[in-house]
Amino acid sequence: MNNPFLLILTGPPGAGKTTASRLVASHFDPSVVIESDWFWNTVVNGGIPAWESEAEHQNVAMLRASLSAAERLSGAGYSTVLDGIVGPWYMPVVREELMHVQVPITYVVLRPGLEACIDRSATRKREERRRHSFASEGPIRHMYQEYSRLGPFESHVLDTSSYDQETTASQILDLLGQRSHILNVRT
Repeated sequence: MNNPFLLILTGPPGAGKTTASRLVASHFDPSVVIESDWFWNTVVNGGIPAWESEAEHQNVAMLRASLSAAERLSGAGYSTVLDGIVGPWYMPVVREELMHVQVPITYVVLRPGLEACIDRSATRKREERRRHSFASEGPIRHMYQEYSRLGPFESHVLDTSSYDQETTASQILDLLGQRSHILNVRT
């Protein structure tokens, strides 16, 4: 068994989170990836597009559900990668939900260029499992702007503009090995 951890891998839509999450998790045994998009896709009726201001209550509920799953799985000994929109604006929720986690929590923000995010997200419109994902240019641009103003979390950014998927995963693995980008949820 490896030394379990919890990696929160975030960034704007189209940053490469889902691909990088799977590549990183494949290096650990046992390991899991929690795609937070799944929680939004479980909404049958009454779902509000995540980028609309009226969706805040729903977004926090879905984030809490994904964080709870991450807490349980990392506590059970799985190296856990949580892939999703977990911007610093949600840090109070993250801290509240993860305050009892005993494994190291690493927070990494993937941030390639805006055009790369738009290009990657365009393919999502055709994927049923991503029907609630950001796929339109307006919301993607908005979220990219949100991830451009990170304040003290700017040090957690991994600029992946010039990286392919494997290099991105390798860089994240290096950060995990160095125990950098650690998130202290007890402050």
